[in-house]
Amino acid sequence: MRQLSQIGFGLILGWSAALHAAAPDPKQAVQVATDKLLAKLVAVKVLYTESPGAFFLEIDQSLAPFVDFDGFSRSVMAKYYRRATDQQQRQFVETFRKGLIETYAKALVEFDNQTVVVLEPSINPERPDRASIVLEIHGANNRVYLVEYSLVLVGDEWLLRNVVMEGINIGLQFRSQFAASMQKNRNDIDAVIQTWSVDV
Repeated sequence: MRQLSQIGFGLILGWSAALHAAAPDPKQAVQVATDKLLAKLVAVKVLYTESPGAFFLEIDQSLAPFVDFDGFSRSVMAKYYRRATDQQQRQFVETFRKGLIETYAKALVEFDNQTVVVLEPSINPERPDRASIVLEIHGANNRVYLVEYSLVLVGDEWLLRNVVMEGINIGLQFRSQFAASMQKNRNDIDAVIQTWSVDV
């Protein structure tokens, strides 16, 4: 009986170790996404002034696989998300996606593709599907800009759920903007979506 218990315990330990070993690394996910994005930025930066639409499309294609647009936009809509129809929810995701990509792409251009250092992630043991990780962007004149990513584990991928850029919490700012727009437009979600523009 003791032998069977030991075997069972050993199997559980082995299974747990295998799960831990198979768990994706948030730092690696951010590093890969950052490297791809910066490489794309170098290749298409000339489009920023010549053809902004094409530039934002290129950045979108590079950044989109790393962003949880559904979860991000849901947190921006906050309590209004449940009031929205499925169509309104989808429309806002697309509108929000466009605004977020353009905001982030403009910030990248301003940083001028300087050195980016991805620091070690912070994971709450009680919420192992959530992580935060800071990026140090070393710009001109030896200035270091801090960008913090909030990540969520979706399936086996770490995806971006929020960004804090130089102390500005993009998600919270967008949420306040959405709520203010709802009040201005008398709780007309369609009007909010149609007039949505990023204000950072």
